[in-house]
Amino acid sequence: MDLKPLIKWSNSQPLRFLVVGAWNFVFGYFAFAGLYWVMNGRWPDWFISTIAAILGITMSFLTHRFITYRSHGCWWREYLRFYVVYGGQSILNIFLIWILVTQLELNAYIVQLAISVALTVVSYWAHKHYSFKQTNHYEED
Repeated sequence: MDLKPLIKWSNSQPLRFLVVGAWNFVFGYFAFAGLYWVMNGRWPDWFISTIAAILGITMSFLTHRFITYRSHGCWWREYLRFYVVYGGQSILNIFLIWILVTQLELNAYIVQLAISVALTVVSYWAHKHYSFKQTNHYEED
């Protein structure tokens, strides 16, 4: 059995980012769907969405930390930075949707697809250079 493709995959950080991102998307969707199925009617939708987002972002953090970026930095600092990146992206996404869909009346599906592609690239860069930035000094976990 030839393991070269597997070795190449494991050495390609951008490819790991995309594969891990696909997993995180599936996990986040099913976390929301499962919570909604169990909690709907008992809890408000915003609460269910918030819990699902926390679970999804935490799963994303763990998989990107250990698989994509293979970080050994201070976990809580990276976790907070991870939330800053996704929080900033959420605000940017909301603003762009408001401008492009509400104000300019462009197609919402195409706009969201374009924003998602762009934010995937931004997310990779931001996590690499901010969330999981490697420092030269020792950081305690």
